[in-house]
Amino acid sequence: MSEHAPVHILYMEDDPGLARLVQKRLRREGYVIDLAGNGEEGLVMYAEGVYDVIIVDQEMPVCNGLKVLETMAAEAQRLPPTIMLTGTGNEETAVEAMKLGAGDYLVKDAGGGYLELLSSVIERLLTQYRLVEERKRAEQALKESEARFRAVAKTAMDAIVSVDSSGKVIFWNNGAVIMFGYPEQEVLGKPFTGLIAERQDEDDYQGRRHFELTETPRREQRVESKGLKKDGSKFSIELSLTSWQTEAGMYHTAIIRDITERKEYEEKLSHMAHHDALTGVYNRHYLDELLEQEAKRAERYKHPIGMLMIDVNRFKEINDRFGHQAGDKVLQAIAALLEETVRETDIVVRYGGDEFLLICPETNGEIEAIKKRILQAMTNQEAIGQLIDFPVTLSIGTAHWVPDSGRSIDRVLAEADRRMYDAKPKR
Repeated sequence: MSEHAPVHILYMEDDPGLARLVQKRLRREGYVIDLAGNGEEGLVMYAEGVYDVIIVDQEMPVCNGLKVLETMAAEAQRLPPTIMLTGTGNEETAVEAMKLGAGDYLVKDAGGGYLELLSSVIERLLTQYRLVEERKRAEQALKESEARFRAVAKTAMDAIVSVDSSGKVIFWNNGAVIMFGYPEQEVLGKPFTGLIAERQDEDDYQGRRHFELTETPRREQRVESKGLKKDGSKFSIELSLTSWQTEAGMYHTAIIRDITERKEYEEKLSHMAHHDALTGVYNRHYLDELLEQEAKRAERYKHPIGMLMIDVNRFKEINDRFGHQAGDKVLQAIAALLEETVRETDIVVRYGGDEFLLICPETNGEIEAIKKRILQAMTNQEAIGQLIDFPVTLSIGTAHWVPDSGRSIDRVLAEADRRMYDAKPKR
């Protein structure tokens, strides 16, 4: 939940008793919740108010949940986090609700189990929504940054460099002086490639240059690389290289732009797309791509993949007693502990709420040892004890996926999830 303001929820439900039960439950969680007795009333309240989350019951007279979603979707480019509730587990209804913009779908079971899930679903949808909004802001900042670059380019000189057939500098303008820091007299007659970072180390540069000066005329070669300033520092550049043939030989001219800021924004966007905003580990959205990559690698080398599903015991009690801000800090500390405890090749994912998934490539019967090492690290850690006066423990379920076993990765994840719940302390 927001650290600055309570989350405001609109709940549309035609059963007054159930509506009050849900309202009372969510108020105990710290939410502000308004009730609408039917879909028409809810649409009016939605149009007049500002709500962070919408909860809609499907089975309402006159205007049912799907009709509500359809009306809301027609009036807004994007719905706030929205949950569809229904008394039946109709899959077609769930699919239609998702198409209309609902973020999740819960069945109102007779035992009231969905009430236990409701708060965690709300928090997950809010986190996803905020991440998307943050990405949009970053993308807008990137567009504005590129617009600034274009505006500056009209009034400032780009770096323009010409070289002869041997690659030696024959022209070096003032823009190049400013960009690279070398005065013209220091570079004329020198190889221009000396001012471009060659890709020498395997991790960063993979042993190849970003561009080559060919003996065949080319209309344009646009590449990105790293420039080398006079002080030895590297910066990101984009080169538009044009080549032409004369009687004296081949000549090349490059218009060079500093794209350091743009590359930093791109890297930030990429990191945000793949990582959980709270804990910094990989997020659930990136999980499918991670599993696909690891499955291909496992099939190539015939190595199994270990899966550990990890849950923080009594996490709701931690939030209730110490507040959500303290709960967030506990999750951050556990994520840090997992990354410090496992191997560099292991992958930590925030699976949702207070659950983490650990993907361990190339494990041959070592998965239980990893589990034991994590549990031992939890008993020895001091950081969480400094946050709250509460015994924080983990429940861990393990499973293996083996190439050519005939079992899907989803099935193995479900097995690890079941074993995790079996491992939870019984009250």
